[in-house]
Amino acid sequence: MARTVVVGVEGTDSSHDALIWAAHAAAARRDELEIVYAVGVPYSSMEVLYDDAVTQSAETLLDDEKKRALDAEPDLTVRTTLSRTTPARALTELSEEAALVVVGSHPLGFMERVFAGSLSYQVVAGCHSPVLVVPEGTGARGAGVVVGADGSPDSVTAVAHAAEEADRLGSELTVVHAWLSPVTYLSVDVISGSTDELVEESERMMLAESIAGLGERYPDLTINRRLVHDNPAQALLEAAVGARLLVVGSRGLHGVTRMLLGSVSHTVVMHAPCPVLVVRS
Repeated sequence: MARTVVVGVEGTDSSHDALIWAAHAAAARRDELEIVYAVGVPYSSMEVLYDDAVTQSAETLLDDEKKRALDAEPDLTVRTTLSRTTPARALTELSEEAALVVVGSHPLGFMERVFAGSLSYQVVAGCHSPVLVVPEGTGARGAGVVVGADGSPDSVTAVAHAAEEADRLGSELTVVHAWLSPVTYLSVDVISGSTDELVEESERMMLAESIAGLGERYPDLTINRRLVHDNPAQALLEAAVGARLLVVGSRGLHGVTRMLLGSVSHTVVMHAPCPVLVVRS
């Protein structure tokens, strides 16, 4: 039974990039593609004329986007959905049955950066499926797949997804493990050089454990290890320059917490130079 890749569109350049990514992803996985446009206008007897105009415009947009997807992948099964709820809610609800949700993103203004109010943030926070965020202008460029690994269940899932994507794309996989010395948190007088070396060796072992078994599962996959003494988000952003895809794990956040910039995945989504796949354990 075919699964579904869901993509949110709004007629912008960023959503066009997301649509093409979604079409290629669905075709590669032999999944179906569902194109969603959410108008966020509830039915109301006082808004019938306006609602008719919105519906006609939305249906035209969906027809155009379906044609765009089929131009990219002619053999793809494509359906369209016009939702009367908000874009974030529509995509979140559809994510319960989706194999993947894809959204575009654009450069954020000051208030969006402070409150993480963009659609991509809301979708990453609320979706049940993996979410692919495609920054405007990135498309399917670059080479290689980058993934962050820290030994957590979330990163184990992320590494597995990244290896699968890299193998499917015929790309190299770079696994990044970033660590901070205890001196970051304690006085420099408290930590000795030997302690720092022990910590680094422990982190190196954790990185090795993160990729254990991948070589056997994907014998043709080139796997690069990168141990970085840096903030995890910064290390991932630097490693992702020139990459085709960046993969991160996320626990998912709730309530007010999900609207603030506190997690590595949210920071990466805000600044990433390439598409970001956010997965959960």
